[in-house]
Amino acid sequence: MNQNKKISVILPVYNRKHLIMRAINSLAAQTCKDWELLIMDDGSSDGLAEMLFPLLDANPHWRYCRHSHRGLALTRNLGIATASGEYLTFLDSDDEYKPEHLAVRLDYMHSHPDVDFIHGGVVLNGPPESHYVPDAVHKGKMIHLSECYIGSTLFGKTETFRRSGGFKPLPYSAESEFLPRIAAQFRVEKVAFPTYIYYTGLPDSICTIKGQNEGITTR
Repeated sequence: MNQNKKISVILPVYNRKHLIMRAINSLAAQTCKDWELLIMDDGSSDGLAEMLFPLLDANPHWRYCRHSHRGLALTRNLGIATASGEYLTFLDSDDEYKPEHLAVRLDYMHSHPDVDFIHGGVVLNGPPESHYVPDAVHKGKMIHLSECYIGSTLFGKTETFRRSGGFKPLPYSAESEFLPRIAAQFRVEKVAFPTYIYYTGLPDSICTIKGQNEGITTR
């Protein structure tokens, strides 16, 4: 296992066997090749492990870790603890990167050494009505994704992620607690590189499920 990759990409997954290869293939297509992939399986029961195991030997820069179902925040935290790269970022199992995604973020960090974290730069892929999600702060209201913190776009030094204390195990939108907290300690910048493709309106996404549970309809 190569321990010298510049970027650790944490991919949390729960029962997304049918989608995960789209995400992984977008990582394989990056113009920046200096990365390791940490597949953090949050207790999937859909045969994901059996599908991935034959691929691991052929991809020594992949790592696979499986634990009991604990939720997204704790799964991300385990990835943060496991990462060996100098920098760290995320890729959700139902999303994908454009080919330049990692390269432009790494270049930004190199040219802005005083910045600790960056986030943002999202292309929304889905019906316009699915671009609204339940507001984590104002219960019962909807908010456009352009006004949200998209945790999967976070990029920063691995050691700084560890110093931050990680994500709190909240039932929804742990990013809404994480970003303001780290902004009080570290320098955080929002970037506009439109290279993270965020798929909306999927029936098993946490935003869709939360909206249904609270009886909220999209605009």
